[in-house]
Amino acid sequence: MTLSIINQIPKLFLIPLLLFSCKDPKNQNQNMKHQDEQTEKGLIKAINRLIKPDKNFSLATLDSIYHDDMIVIMIDQNDNKNILKKDEFMTLIASKLEGEERTKNTWAKFIHTEVNQNNGHIVVKRRVNLTEKNNELTVILDFLWEEDHWQITREVIFTHPKN
Repeated sequence: MTLSIINQIPKLFLIPLLLFSCKDPKNQNQNMKHQDEQTEKGLIKAINRLIKPDKNFSLATLDSIYHDDMIVIMIDQNDNKNILKKDEFMTLIASKLEGEERTKNTWAKFIHTEVNQNNGHIVVKRRVNLTEKNNELTVILDFLWEEDHWQITREVIFTHPKN
């Protein structure tokens, strides 16, 4: 693809291409350092990689923890609902990976964690700027143990004003 063609493609369509072009072997090897345990402690460790990303955090890390069939349901304080699939949600998260936004929203309060064989479940409160407002979120996550690590299959996000 020549540069002139790329410049004609709307940026919205380029983001998914960029997301999935980040799967280089170097990033994949980095993910292998974080092999999860099929325990409650391992589940919390997996979600903390998203909450408190280290310097090696990348889109490949997101891609590995988000299951291919992941669905995200976002519900705001007025009961408006948005449903996003993995690639759409990764596009939203990718916009937050740059600058200080990446590490400044690490507050989390775990309400419930549970592991039942290959299934995991977490309820956590977060303070994150996903839209243009700082909100408190109640996030309910369902995980599946697959390919020797925890993967998020469903994320339900309830947005409410920060207290």
